[in-house]
Amino acid sequence: MIHDVLIVGGGPAGSTCARFLVRGGARVAIVDRAEFPRVKLCGGWVSAPIWDALALAPREYTAGLWEWNSCHVSYRGEERTIRCHGWFIRRFELDDFLLRRSGAELHLGVAVHDIERDGDGLWSVAGLRARHLVGAGGTNCPVARLVTPPRPSGPVGVQEHEFAADRAAIARTRAGRDGEPELLLHDDLRGYSWNVPKTDWLNVGSGTVEPHEVRAAWQKARAHFSAAGHVPAESAAELEAMKGHTYYLYDPSHLEGAVRPGATSEKGAVLLCGDSLGLAQPLTAEGILPAVLSGRLAAEAILAGAPESYPARLAAHPVLEDYRRVFRLREAAAALAGRSGDHKGKSDGNGNGNGKPGARFAGRAVASGFAWMFSGARFPAPRLVDAGLAIAERWVNNRRA
Repeated sequence: MIHDVLIVGGGPAGSTCARFLVRGGARVAIVDRAEFPRVKLCGGWVSAPIWDALALAPREYTAGLWEWNSCHVSYRGEERTIRCHGWFIRRFELDDFLLRRSGAELHLGVAVHDIERDGDGLWSVAGLRARHLVGAGGTNCPVARLVTPPRPSGPVGVQEHEFAADRAAIARTRAGRDGEPELLLHDDLRGYSWNVPKTDWLNVGSGTVEPHEVRAAWQKARAHFSAAGHVPAESAAELEAMKGHTYYLYDPSHLEGAVRPGATSEKGAVLLCGDSLGLAQPLTAEGILPAVLSGRLAAEAILAGAPESYPARLAAHPVLEDYRRVFRLREAAAALAGRSGDHKGKSDGNGNGNGKPGARFAGRAVASGFAWMFSGARFPAPRLVDAGLAIAERWVNNRRA
């Protein structure tokens, strides 16, 4: 049997791609080395656009779902509760839910060792043959190694852990209501840490721009959350059981590696989705939403008979347009701070780095702005934002000249 599309990776990117392909009449197979459900390192945060991207209402999601309307942010010693909105899930449940509803032929517990294209122009993977190949297997996806997308910057580093705990103890110690995230912004804004209560589960972790800084960042975050009394004392041992991984934040140049066209539009194309391509939000590092969006857009490009249109579809999507604005804002801010466009300045991993103590108003603006982005809100007046960014970029370029 020849499939229309073979997808390597059964996470949100792969399963969403498969679902929309199957709905469009395609024959699809998914290969993943893991059996599902499986443990997946992730905070489990999803923002509002996820539901439209999935064509799914929150009430239709039958696993654990924690909706929140406030975010508790600590920055430079100031604690603030900020009104914003989002949801948390457990990846153990979400990924299995999306995979089982995809409608694809599933080949789980199957490792991908070789990827070949035969004389007929068809892709051959793990004994399966298909006209098109989609890589959705995360940062270390074997399909991404085949395509080698641009990587102008290194990956960010994360240490995190999700563990079961006594429900009453979590309710007694959490910063706010069930599901409301507690965020610790690192003083130099080169990373943040989190503590998320999910009824009888806790998800904690730290993320930093430089992977080698993340261990020190977590040690300071653990001390902060423990000193605040926001982690049950009986769960102290779990805070030592952290696991790490890396992934890439969105960079406009990554889209150049989104597709490798085939000899014809009917067969031979290779497309990358989600973390395989590197699409996480450039400041907050949200990854599930861009994974789902890219999976759907890849499916739509294939169904339209135009896999080569996939990068343009990504670039034109409103969420990815905002990611590009955030990327430009981050780069301009780094240049204006005297880092010559390099946002990886020196730090001890959790603040106390390059910045001087800000004014109270500045701290409030930083905390509110981060919470706003954390909720997945769109930029207001995007044309004005683009005009302002263009002026800032010209000023920076003139200054360099």
